[in-house]
Order: sequence, then C-alpha cells, then structure tokens
Amino acid sequence: MNAPRSIQASPMVSGAAVISPSPRNTPTPRVLERRKRGMGAKAAPNRAFAHLPTLQEQQLTRNSKRALGVISAATAVLALCAGPAMADPGAYRPLAGAGSDTTQYVLGGLGEAISIGGAKVIGSYDAIGSATIQTRAAGPSFVRPNGSGNGVKALTASINPTGAYLWNGVEITGQLDFARSSSGPSTAGDDLTYIPFAKDAVTYAFSDAGNASVPAQLTVDDLAAIYRGQVTTYQDNNGVTRAYIPMLPQAGSGTRSFFLQKIGVAESEIGWITSIVQENDGQEVDAIGEIVPFSVASWIAQDNDVVPNTVNDNAVTTGAIDDDMYGVVPAVEFGLLNPDFPITRQVYNVVQTSRLTSEAPADVLLQQTFAGAESAVCGATATITAYGFGVIADCGDTTTYRSGYVVP
Repeated sequence: MNAPRSIQASPMVSGAAVISPSPRNTPTPRVLERRKRGMGAKAAPNRAFAHLPTLQEQQLTRNSKRALGVISAATAVLALCAGPAMADPGAYRPLAGAGSDTTQYVLGGLGEAISIGGAKVIGSYDAIGSATIQTRAAGPSFVRPNGSGNGVKALTASINPTGAYLWNGVEITGQLDFARSSSGPSTAGDDLTYIPFAKDAVTYAFSDAGNASVPAQLTVDDLAAIYRGQVTTYQDNNGVTRAYIPMLPQAGSGTRSFFLQKIGVAESEIGWITSIVQENDGQEVDAIGEIVPFSVASWIAQDNDVVPNTVNDNAVTTGAIDDDMYGVVPAVEFGLLNPDFPITRQVYNVVQTSRLTSEAPADVLLQQTFAGAESAVCGATATITAYGFGVIADCGDTTTYRSGYVVP
C-alpha cells in the first residue's frame, strides 16, 4: 500500500478529523452480559457455536484475546450511544453516498462519528427505505440505489462522463460523491477507485429449528451443489428427509455476486431459484430448509442489537464452512469476526479516481475522509468493529482497486 500523500487542507475543510461516539442503538444490559460470557445462546441456540471441540475452543479463545483491545474500544463507543438506529442523514452533508445494504449501517455510524472542520461530512443513504432520496438541497429526488451494483451505477450517473447518463430516467449529475460496495471492481479501467476500509465475511444463514434445521456445517462444494440444484435434500437430526430451499439476495447485491463467485456458481446456473430476498434480512428466513447468503458483520451487529435486529424472531443463525470435520465458525466470542473464516472479503467506498488528485476544496474533503491510512474513516476503528467488521492493513488504499465506469 502506498503511503498517503500529504493533503493541504483548504480553509473550508481545515482542522483535524474528530471521531466521536456514534448515536446508534445502545446495547441492552442483556447484550452486554452476553459479551462478557462470549457469544452465548439466545432463546434458540446458535448451532454454529454449539459443541465445538476443545482444540477449536482454544483457538477461538486465542483469537478473542487478541481482539480484546479492539472490542473494549468498540464497547466504549456503543456504551455512549443514544437513541434509535438512524436511517438516512437528517441533514444534507457534503459527501453523499448510497449503495450496499451490507455497509449501510457502518457508514451511517461513521457519518455520525466523524467530523472534519467542526462539521459532519458523510451523508450515507440506506439501501432500503423510501422509494426516492434527495441528497442536495437544490437537487432532484431520484430512485434509491439498492445494493453495491446499483450504487456504483448511480455514482456513474452522478459523474455523468458522457453528459447523457440518467438514473432511472432522472439526471442526477453531481448528486453522489461515493458508492458503498461490498464487492470489488469487476470492470476494466481506471475511472473509479474502490477504497477498502474494513473486512467482512460471508456464510450461509438459516432458521434454527433444532433437530429439523439445515446442517450447521457445510463445505463450499456442498453449497455449490445446493445452489446448482444438484443436491436438493438433507437428512435432519431426527432422520427426516427435508428439502433445501436456496434463497438469494436481490440482483445488484454485492453479497450475492461475492457468494456465488466464492462457491464457483455462475449467474446462469441459478435461474431456477425463485426465492429472491433483500440481503441480510432475517425476517425473510422463516421456514425449515431455507438457506441464504448472509454478511457475518451484519449478523453480528444485529445479534448484538447494535442495528435493527431482524435475526432474533426467526432464530436466524450462521453456518460453519470448511472441509475440516469441525468446520470454522464465522464469529468468535465477544461478537467479533473470526479472522480464520475461509470466506472473507474487503468492503469499499467507491469514488471517482480523478477526485483523488484534485485540489478543489470538495475533493480535498473527499480525500481527507476516505483516502489513505490516516483518513478519517481509517482512523475510526472502534466504530468499524462495533458494527461487526474487522480492521484491515490496507485501509484507504487508493492505488490497487480500480474499474471503469459502470453504465446505469
């Protein structure tokens, strides 16, 4: 990773970035007590944590101890939080963004935690909510971009390099500054830069129905066979044969594209799947046999009641993945992402590449916020981990991940 270049702040954005506690949901005493004990069971047990062998318990404990400094800081952030989880920003802010469902809450948290020049600068608009959003006081209302792919397409329409791009029939030139993306670049070119800021993992989720549940451990090959329709049933713990019901997030979801890529299944192979749901929404997983890709960071944040919780009502839990007989669980004690989980990914904020070298005041503000290891976002590690994500060594890298425009 290249060292961050020196940025000369203009008067309008002068001053060091200030990172303050994010006013999201305060953990309840029950949740804080569960953190002290580790990720204990709720009303329905998380089968992914049940009956781990002693050696694996020891490994998880070692991972947890390494992360205790991080979780202590994250708990301090959350303990000072107040009020319900926010959705769209309550006021127009200089840097407007939209896109990924997976990172909508952590970006919202960063928007509340980070101030530059005495003002909050990140205005992150959720993937779901009202049908339209308005990001500038004098700007148009336009269709809310839902998912990583749609976020990047909307950003391209906002940059509007040809002067002819529209977003769902509306000209939105200048209305977005960044896109949230939970998947990396997929198009050749240098027009857009994907700036990594955290680590996530993706596994499968299911409703814990006790002995009737989907297996709590599967291999990558198992998942590929299920999503190709080659394996359609499983035998539950009572010896009953039950049908798998594979589900997928909506088109344009970064979680969907990443999951399929990691299990080696092409979009052309999943046309038979009819259960298409909003990603990371546990309310959609309510029947025995249903199985769906799920962001581990999102599950952790929901399970700890840091963000609106959709996983409790249906006892939605996460599966272990590995060829080892014991599998690797996606989260360790204290609600932390397991660094040894086999399917991990970086998550990104996507910006126009040319703005990273511009000296225009608005572009300098963009750089101070997202670019380089010393950026405001990369400095907000307590907020990042509080939302279930892991920290990464190349946070703020602006040279590695590039793509061309993605035409809306």
